[in-house]
Amino acid sequence: MLGLLAPTHPDWIDAARSDLDAVLHDHLHCELKAASNATALVARYPMFSRLVRTLSELAREELTHVQQVYAELEARGFNPRPPGEDPYAGALRKASLVDTPHGDLGPLLDRLTVGALIEARSCERFSLLRDHAPTEPMRAWYGQLFISEAQHYRLFASLAEEIAGESVARKRLQELAVREAEILKKLPISPRIH
Repeated sequence: MLGLLAPTHPDWIDAARSDLDAVLHDHLHCELKAASNATALVARYPMFSRLVRTLSELAREELTHVQQVYAELEARGFNPRPPGEDPYAGALRKASLVDTPHGDLGPLLDRLTVGALIEARSCERFSLLRDHAPTEPMRAWYGQLFISEAQHYRLFASLAEEIAGESVARKRLQELAVREAEILKKLPISPRIH
């Protein structure tokens, strides 16, 4: 699905359903980090007009998702805390640094590619929640988020292709997808989006 080479372990949905508060808490911070990443890319690379336009819009959308997740946590009586470490995203970023392509655009290519893979994994997990969340309203909500994350994956991938060239960007996505699959296999199954 969307460039991913390994599916989420089937036991993940049981872990997620058994502690939806933890899933939602992690989801809140994932949305915040996604908005922050988008604005950081806009600030660092303002010379790419499509990147500025599309990632500014993505940041607004992610902040709307923050509000939605926060409202769900409030309705559940859950008081959010600052985020802990995100071992998945941290490991994926570290894995990209091993051989970041040379040149001025290498770091940008990697940030876009890592962003695409993170969005793809979120999309896959949202599809599982769309099918298995405990209530129909929650399943419908995750269905909408699934569509949004798929679009975000495609946006990051297309920006990478536009900036680095299609063949270079697709090759890098494939390389990092292999590493993402290895990271996923090593992480414990837990009630997190990633």
